[in-house]
Amino acid sequence: MTVKRASKKPPAPVAVDDALDPTILHIKDLTPDAQNARAHTAKNLGMIADSLRAVGAARSIVIDEDGEVLAGNGLCEAAAEAGITRVQVVEADGNTIIAVRRRGLTPEQKRQLAIYDNRTAELAEWNVEMLRDFAAEGFDLTPFEFADVSLTDKTTPAEFQKVDENLAIDHTCPKCGYRWSGRTHDAN
Repeated sequence: MTVKRASKKPPAPVAVDDALDPTILHIKDLTPDAQNARAHTAKNLGMIADSLRAVGAARSIVIDEDGEVLAGNGLCEAAAEAGITRVQVVEADGNTIIAVRRRGLTPEQKRQLAIYDNRTAELAEWNVEMLRDFAAEGFDLTPFEFADVSLTDKTTPAEFQKVDENLAIDHTCPKCGYRWSGRTHDAN
């Protein structure tokens, strides 16, 4: 099944006088996280921008009290590219889930939104050097289960003995009697 990009523009936001609303910031008022451990490729940012143009904004970001982006750096970067400059701030204490309600989306746009949301997350990569720096500073990365990312230094310790392919091993196959030793093979 082919998913078509929506030609319908997302619903226009309700007009609000931003100067009178303290919960509205300009995206330039936010500071990207200089130690973001997520690396956003051009493909990733491009798809986020495409999703914003196709279905509009639907994901929240997290900022601290100083406007530093704690989560959502890629979304902020792509939003600026897509021409979205307004950020609505919702104060939260961490004990309440914030839901973004979108109205007026077609069934196709709803499906696009869900797929874009999941696919764009897959296209981001981990900044392994940043994660290694965190680990070196003593930050415990164990809860995050980075089994597919090596966070240890890849250098070989000086005391590690170098081994070549000509190991002195002798083995005989219990089924056929074939014998081998290192790289030298001989049949019985």
